Amino acid sequence: MAISKKSSNTTGFLKCQFHTHAIGDALDHISHTPKELIDKAKKLNYNVLSITSHRTVIFTKELESYAKKKGILLIPGIEFEINGKHILGINIDKKIEKIKTFKELEKYKSTHENCLIIAPHPFFPGKIALKKDLTENIKSFDAIEYSFCYTSTKNYNKEAKAIAKKEKLPMIATADCHDLKNLDISYTLIKSQKNTNKIIQTIKESSFTNKKIKLVTQPISYFKIGKIIAKQEIKNLIKKLFK
Repeated sequence: MAISKKSSNTTGFLKCQFHTHAIGDALDHISHTPKELIDKAKKLNYNVLSITSHRTVIFTKELESYAKKKGILLIPGIEFEINGKHILGINIDKKIEKIKTFKELEKYKSTHENCLIIAPHPFFPGKIALKKDLTENIKSFDAIEYSFCYTSTKNYNKEAKAIAKKEKLPMIATADCHDLKNLDISYTLIKSQKNTNKIIQTIKESSFTNKKIKLVTQPISYFKIGKIIAKQEIKNLIKKLFK
């Protein structure tokens, strides 16, 4: 696994974004539609995209076809919760919305072998981060997220990186995009055929040091992090006031 600031030597690699949100999200107020998200991904030359809105699978054949016409492989996704902790599900169906325990997740995975379960921002501050739930249920996860939200002096991804290395799990860089301006802030390059099952297989067969996965990410400023968080909190407050 290589971590870089720029996407150099990308021949044979797919540009992938596995953590995004759009209108229809059950928790956060999002300003852009799924189609606007796909349009932005097209402008940024993405090959693969998953919309992982909270508690809701936002995926239709119409959206899949719309993305395909833009040259993008749209994979069904969700950011669901177990014990109030956030988890990313990629290549899933609506049944995952009902999962409430890790036992149920294991049962789901046994009947959906090509799904991908990612631990997002697992050691960040706050109640939504997995923390010990990740280490205690590590076998439930196929990959660990390398979050965009870090600076040159403070990086909560370090503990996630240590766990990934210990457990020989791949890391996936994402933008956790709530605002289209930030879609390209962090992403993953994967050396694979442009096919959902092949991409999932490549990730699952990869380890922490696998060269088929490249993370394109870099530290950002405290000011930018504060701006991103504040903007979303204001949007959510407005949503509550006018609900």
